[in-house]
Amino acid sequence: VGISLPRTAAAQQSYATPVSNPQPGDLVFYGWPAYHVGIYAGNGMMYDSPRPGKFSSLRPMFAGVSGYGRVG
Repeated sequence: VGISLPRTAAAQQSYATPVSNPQPGDLVFYGWPAYHVGIYAGNGMMYDSPRPGKFSSLRPMFAGVSGYGRVG
């Protein structure tokens, strides 16, 4: 889709523009600096990979969101 992102969650957090009202497609960050990132899907859901070796999937956001960011 023509959007480039840094590889790590912390670098993506620094790269993204912070937003307080996330829209589907925005990034969901955990920690500062971020140790985990997902893609907001709306209605309290996000796409992410829960741990190495697991497939990415749609699931409810979990506690500890440190912020949201928009790229593009």
